[in-house]
This record gives sequence, structure tokens and C-alpha cells, in this order.
Amino acid sequence: MAGKSSSASSAPSDHLISLVWIGAILYGVGIFLSNAYAIRLQAIQEFGPVIHEFDPYFNWRATQYLYENGAKKFFTWFDHKVWYPLGRPVGSTIYPGMQFTAVYLKRYVFGDSMSLNDVCCYIPAWFGVIATFLVGCIAYEASLPVNSGGTIFGVALDAVRGRYANPKAMAGDARSRLFGLSSPSLECALFAMGFMGVVPAHLMRSVGGGYDNESV
Repeated sequence: MAGKSSSASSAPSDHLISLVWIGAILYGVGIFLSNAYAIRLQAIQEFGPVIHEFDPYFNWRATQYLYENGAKKFFTWFDHKVWYPLGRPVGSTIYPGMQFTAVYLKRYVFGDSMSLNDVCCYIPAWFGVIATFLVGCIAYEASLPVNSGGTIFGVALDAVRGRYANPKAMAGDARSRLFGLSSPSLECALFAMGFMGVVPAHLMRSVGGGYDNESV
């Protein structure tokens, strides 16, 4: 009887600890993502929503042309103002994903509440935060016990032999928390977001106003 009562009383406390743990994780995620966004907006806060550097300015011109003329003319557009004196066939020499994303956001999300220039200036900061969050998701998936219990040599050996890795051999130690979330995988995801939010290699390519392909 004593054993049953102690196990019954420990269940609510374990549930409460799990709730506090998840709350702390969510608070940390919010702090890291908000800091990542604030850092990337410093250029806009200091100088305003201005496109800076050469390639971002060309990307802005291409986005403006796409917005005003449509996709059909965009892919056949020959720009005489770049690569002088030869000019440039923009449709076949550009990665158009960023331009189409900006035009979509302008037309179907923000409308008249935000200019196309402002959308292009803020896109690097927005996608910088998204990239920070996705890196945390990748870190969570990669650090799950089923993905981190084995070794690269064992996986390579299984691939050479043409067989799947043994899930029991791959599984490591982990604590399952509320909603099936795993610890310490969530902690790994949290710290991965913290590093990605401030890592210079990504930060310098996702500053507000730096409207270039690397930001997306």
C-alpha cells in the first residue's frame, strides 16, 4: 500500500516538473529568437529601411520589375543597366525564389500596409529568425536517441553490408517528458538556436537591408 501511494503521489509532481521544464525551454526559445531578430534589425533601426550593398540593390530592382510586370516578362527581361556594355538576361541568370517570395508577401500578406522596399529590407531578418528556429529543429532531430546512439562507422558498415541499422543498438539513454518530447534533445535544440542566432557567418548575411540570396 505504501509503495502504491508513493508512486501515485509522485505522478503529479513529475507532471509539474515536466510543465516547468517545457515552460523554461519555451522561454529560452523566445529569448533566443527575439535576440536574433533584434540583432538583425540594428541596421534598419539606425539607418532606416534602406537596401545596402550592390547585389542586394540589383535584387531589389529585379523584385520591383517582377512586381510591376509579372512573371512572364520577368523571365524574358534583358537588363541593359548591368554587366555593361553586354547587359544581362535576368530570367536565365538569377535565382528567382527570393524575388517571388517578396512579391508574394507584398501582394497577399501585407498589401498596402507595407511598401515593397520595406518588405525586401525586412526579409533577411525574418528569414534569419526562421533559419535559427529550423536549426534548432534539426538539432533536436539529430540528437534524438535513435539517431545519436550509434557511430558513423557502424552506420557506414551497415550501409556497405546492405542492411538497416539495428534500432535497439542505435538507441541511447533519454528521458521522455510531456507530449512525448525527449530530453536532452530539447536542450540541444535550445542551445543550437542560441548559437545560430549570433553566429557571425550567418549574421552577416541576414542583416536587415542585406537583401541577398544567402538570407533566404
